Amino acid sequence: MRVFIYNAAGLTVPVEVEPGLPFKFTCTEEECGRKIVIEGVVRPASEEEFTRVLEKTVKENSDFEKIREITARKLVFEGKVNGKEVLLPVESFEDFARRFLEEVLVLR
Repeated sequence: MRVFIYNAAGLTVPVEVEPGLPFKFTCTEEECGRKIVIEGVVRPASEEEFTRVLEKTVKENSDFEKIREITARKLVFEGKVNGKEVLLPVESFEDFARRFLEEVLVLR
């Protein structure tokens, strides 16, 4: 499953994961502007947990206010980004695309 991990070292990072299974992903300096190492697991979360994680993320980095619009609140990343323990909101590409298309269609 392809997902976006939000606020991984201040960036939105697309990764391929198998939910519930540990993974390690490295984004090179050329790709991300700096080296980012993500290791942990994308796991299911309740809507309440997702919302708590999302609000904490926005509080820490206001650049991510737009993710409050996420409607499929069901995945979080738990692990380390560049060695720092984190809990971050995650959105599947499929859910992102659906949300994007609904927003575009509503604007018409």
